[in-house]
Amino acid sequence: MFEGLIVMRFLGGILRQGGRLSRANSGSTAIEFAMVIGPFLGLLFAIIEVALVYFAEFSLDSGVHKAARMIRLGNAQRSNYGANQFKQVICADIPAFMGCESNVMVDVRSFNTFAEAAANMPNPLSPAGTINPNFAQFTMGGPAQVVVVSLFYDWHLFATLPGLGDFTGKLGMGLGNMPDGSRLISAMTAFRTETYQ
Repeated sequence: MFEGLIVMRFLGGILRQGGRLSRANSGSTAIEFAMVIGPFLGLLFAIIEVALVYFAEFSLDSGVHKAARMIRLGNAQRSNYGANQFKQVICADIPAFMGCESNVMVDVRSFNTFAEAAANMPNPLSPAGTINPNFAQFTMGGPAQVVVVSLFYDWHLFATLPGLGDFTGKLGMGLGNMPDGSRLISAMTAFRTETYQ
């Protein structure tokens, strides 16, 4: 009888402990956090990347238009600017984190008419889809000529978004548009130079 009482108390203690364990949920918050933090951080970094890409596009566009004004007014021609000097003018307006000097390719071409410019602008990409290193020219032209200033920037993405093509086999929707997964950003302006002396 005494032994039975000891066994019943022992079993009762186990059942009470089991009931407490089944009601305990102090670790569930940590588990839920661990499940959510990965996708949340991935989405956060992707949003930041998209914002940086658009910021880079606006910065490059602004830099091209500002530097192209020097050619349009004849200031660059009168000062005998070379390709590197012109690139430095553009890079002065671009944020330092973009690494302008190493990742930017500037192309300046002059034509007699806008129709000639539209018909004779070559593709800056090679057949493999990479940037053609021999593409860039620097011909500022003279007074009353049509000039096309193009800038190409190879942005190496930090956070890559999965492309729709990864799931469907069709056209991708990620930020990368180059074969190596980077994004080619371009800015261009076309204008007729002033009749400067």
